[in-house]
Amino acid sequence: MPATIIEPLQNESAPLFIGLQSYSEAQSDIFYGRDEEIDKLTNLVKANILTIVFGKSGTGKTSLLNAGIFPRLRKNYCLPFRIRLEFNDSSADLVTQIKNILKTEIDKYGFKVESYPGDETLWEYFHKEPLWKSVTPILIFDQFEEIFTLAKKSNRFGNQQQAAFWEELADLIENSIPEKLKDKFLNDKEQIDYSYKNQKIKILFSFREEYLPEFESITSKIPSIKYSRFRLMPMNGNQAYEVITKTWKDKIDANEANKIVGFFANENNKNKSYDVMEIEPSLLSQVCAYIDRQRITEGRDKISADFLNKYPKETILRSIYDEVLAEANAAVPDNHLNNAKLLLKPVNEFVEDKLITDEGYRTKYDLNEIAERLKPGIDVLQKKYFVRDDGKSIELTHDVLTPIIKTDREKRRKEIAVAAARKKANRRALIIIILSILAAALIWYLITRKAISDRNDAIEQKQQLDVKIKNASDSLRWIGDSIKKRQFHLNELKQNKNGTYTIGDSTYSNLLLQSHDDSANLALLQKQFNDLNNQKFLFQNNIALQNAQIDSLINNKKKVDIINNDLKRNIENLKRIISFDSDRLVLLQKNYDDLRKEYNDYRIKHPELYSPENRPAEDEQSDTNSLKLNLYYSSSHKTKAPPNLEIYCIPVTDANKKIIRKAKVYEIGCDQLQLNKATGKKIAKFVNGIYTFYNVAPGKYFIKICAYYGGYYTYTKTSSGNV
Repeated sequence: MPATIIEPLQNESAPLFIGLQSYSEAQSDIFYGRDEEIDKLTNLVKANILTIVFGKSGTGKTSLLNAGIFPRLRKNYCLPFRIRLEFNDSSADLVTQIKNILKTEIDKYGFKVESYPGDETLWEYFHKEPLWKSVTPILIFDQFEEIFTLAKKSNRFGNQQQAAFWEELADLIENSIPEKLKDKFLNDKEQIDYSYKNQKIKILFSFREEYLPEFESITSKIPSIKYSRFRLMPMNGNQAYEVITKTWKDKIDANEANKIVGFFANENNKNKSYDVMEIEPSLLSQVCAYIDRQRITEGRDKISADFLNKYPKETILRSIYDEVLAEANAAVPDNHLNNAKLLLKPVNEFVEDKLITDEGYRTKYDLNEIAERLKPGIDVLQKKYFVRDDGKSIELTHDVLTPIIKTDREKRRKEIAVAAARKKANRRALIIIILSILAAALIWYLITRKAISDRNDAIEQKQQLDVKIKNASDSLRWIGDSIKKRQFHLNELKQNKNGTYTIGDSTYSNLLLQSHDDSANLALLQKQFNDLNNQKFLFQNNIALQNAQIDSLINNKKKVDIINNDLKRNIENLKRIISFDSDRLVLLQKNYDDLRKEYNDYRIKHPELYSPENRPAEDEQSDTNSLKLNLYYSSSHKTKAPPNLEIYCIPVTDANKKIIRKAKVYEIGCDQLQLNKATGKKIAKFVNGIYTFYNVAPGKYFIKICAYYGGYYTYTKTSSGNV
């Protein structure tokens, strides 16, 4: 076979552990701890046409294939083709992708072939190409669960294309003559110049174990799926010890290596045998890489486990992630808010929105779609092995990051939703205030307009009354003058009658009668004049009152303007307070999370404080009516759950209905602020390896387990006593 292409190993100044990066085939000489798995899986592949490899995320399936299986297979005249299918809108169809990888790898290793895969089926190509008579081709599909996740989300890869893909693989695995070729082969209508009965191709599927049921559903098409299976488990303590000591060699002694292995044991299982320990390789590599960087930074030649005492193991990966993302965000130019010290997180948002799906699975993102401003931050992630690119797209290096990213995304989106709701409420309050001001202004306008109209009517009536009074006054003056003249003549007549002059009696009588009538008219006019004066006085008072009302309204308008200005200032102050409170809320939430972690760490370090002799008196008295839980990660392995979980027992009542409904929505961890509001809720205490709720009366309860892989359960206690 042609010589294997060797890639350069990492330089001497770099950490000896590669962190989240998967081991490559060129790093097979530093890939330790998996010899037994390599032997078993290699034998399965050699003995079977199809082998499936499955395991939890973070167990190192890709590293096992690259650095463990590939070199062994090459020594046995096998040519492994690592295939990672793509599901972008611009990607070729699935079968064409396989053919393109075959051509690229054949050229890479310098094999001479008569032909490359073309329009014929894969079954035809692997039966007729002479190369496969001496070399066994092995198609290794890595991350194959994406056929059930990413493909379903793409309109490009619908049921029709997937059906064609599975048909090609089924023919290849089961060595079934493709339907369109059966007439030619079985009836010998054409001369067949190669053997179609012998099968040399081998295939391996590698995927996360939660997708095993999906593969069970296609056994009717590919029966071989049921036979050759390999489950990759996490490392045990012995394997972890081997990885640590063989990687660091003379840089670590046995005592320090044992301390690091013990770091991965549960707090209540410190004395557990290394054989039954379970350690995720991804976490082991990441923690050791972190320690190695500390060693290099401090200029030490030897590894010390003292560093692990600084942090609980649950926070190490989070610390590493936050540290790398902070550096990536700082690399983005002009990444500050209003020239303040508050650093934005555009790289976090990019990772959360573009590199994982809504369900929390890794996905690829087209390199050409990345904004120029973000590229310096993405470069930082690549240098830290958090992301990788294949020249066309970018993706996370490992699934172990996805829970952290999904948690951050949910938190960010919740904060955005709260801020939007607060903004909406503020906008609604502002609209209400503005409408109230407009309504008050409209009412003031209408009242003022009515008052001014009434005043104008009163002034017009007063003017008309002034004319009447003037006319009456003129009439009174004229009548008065006439009466005076008549009185003068009457006096003269009286003198003439008694004196020198004489006049007829009739003339004198007429004058007396006229004088009497004039006096009566004068009295009537005087009464009318007095009435008009009284009306004038009333109108003047009315006008004065209306003027006073208008002045009052004008003063009220000034007061309303002052109040409006005060309201505007108050609104601006409220906006500033809300903005300050929002930032403070984020800080308080972080402080709350830190305090909670410290509390859990304290519980782990001081289990004696939670032993039966230290329980409160009310717990002792109610111990005859308790509810006890035995929790395991899985029923098959009986691996005990850790002692630092928070588990809630909430009565199923109408008062708690809303809280229970929200708690049933799956998320990593719990919304403890909501759960603590539940009426009658209880929190379990970890006593003698068992979670216990004290003083639980008979009834129906909702039990919520706050953990990454926790869940919820409904339990009905039918009688008093311990259960």
